[in-house]
Amino acid sequence: MSNAWNLTSTQWAEVLLSGVKPEQIAKQINANAKSPRAAVLLRHIKDSHTILDLGSGRGQHSASIALAGKDTTLLDWSKENLEFSQKLFEASRLKARFCHADMLQTLPFKDNAFDTVFSCGVFEYFSDDEIVIILKEAFRVAKKSVIIMIPNALSIAYRVGMWYQKMTGNWEWGGERPMASLAPHYRKAGCNRITELTVGAKDSLHFLTMPCGRTMQNIISKTLKLSDHSERVNFKQGYLLVSVGEKA
Repeated sequence: MSNAWNLTSTQWAEVLLSGVKPEQIAKQINANAKSPRAAVLLRHIKDSHTILDLGSGRGQHSASIALAGKDTTLLDWSKENLEFSQKLFEASRLKARFCHADMLQTLPFKDNAFDTVFSCGVFEYFSDDEIVIILKEAFRVAKKSVIIMIPNALSIAYRVGMWYQKMTGNWEWGGERPMASLAPHYRKAGCNRITELTVGAKDSLHFLTMPCGRTMQNIISKTLKLSDHSERVNFKQGYLLVSVGEKA
């Protein structure tokens, strides 16, 4: 696998898991404090029951989905991430399957093994060719749809915040590559039924850490009339680009 940001799987786990405990995340999930990502996913998988999470990380998105009654499988290349996820599910009293695998290789599942395959915060670390490879495998094992969430290149607040944090040496997410659309990649993978939207505008505001950041946050909130964090954002200004490809 291409080492995103030149980190090993163990080093990535250190970045993701530092300062957090499974019990803390479980408490938030059990209190129904859904993230915009989980809320959007749940809206798009109403008719799906079996779900595969590609690059599951801490596992909080899958835990929110499992809490809603979905049958979830978590796949990650980091054993440390999967161990953390298992503890999270145990603390939440939820069940799931956990798979240690490299998503750039043939996935260890049969054709149409899941209703929906999703990934959140992972594809921005792959090249265009690698994204197409992963999407082809995702559609092979998906019956209905493949949903990908990555940082949105059109989000002004996020891009300005990223620039400032890199300039001041405070950027934590290395080679993150935001994109304005994944539709061309979906088409190369053989999918032509694609819907895209952006959500999570409030998340984009958190990147504005400069001295005038609070003022900028207030201006953007009023201009975009931000309310529900998980709803489609005007002018494509959500932090997250959500790409939904339906299988023919």
